[in-house]
Amino acid sequence: MITSNKLSSLLLKVCLTGCAAIVASTPSMAQDSERIKQLEKEVQDIKMRLANLEAPGKSSDSPKIVLTDKYKNIANWRMLKKGMSFDEVRALLGEPFRINGGTITYWFYTNQPTIARATFYKDKLDDWSEP
Repeated sequence: MITSNKLSSLLLKVCLTGCAAIVASTPSMAQDSERIKQLEKEVQDIKMRLANLEAPGKSSDSPKIVLTDKYKNIANWRMLKKGMSFDEVRALLGEPFRINGGTITYWFYTNQPTIARATFYKDKLDDWSEP
């Protein structure tokens, strides 16, 4: 049989043990809280950077189109993407030297057909050959 003194003593030990555990874990919880705040800040920074990258024409780091003899600048060719329209390609590379039209259309940017060529299939850019 447990007497009230033993019960009180047992309850006191349990309470002290629980309090000690809480006090011991408080610095750890504070460190976790700081770490969580830091991670949340990093996630927000990453979201902002991603939004800037995805926003058309808003990134100051985006490559610039060379305006004179655009087709001669390899950086302009490297901005080409499959599926671009005639106007989008013209904006990057300028007017072609010669065009062979049809379902498959070839734009030649030099007098040599194997060099500096854009190929369109059904009016969309399909392939190209850099100078």
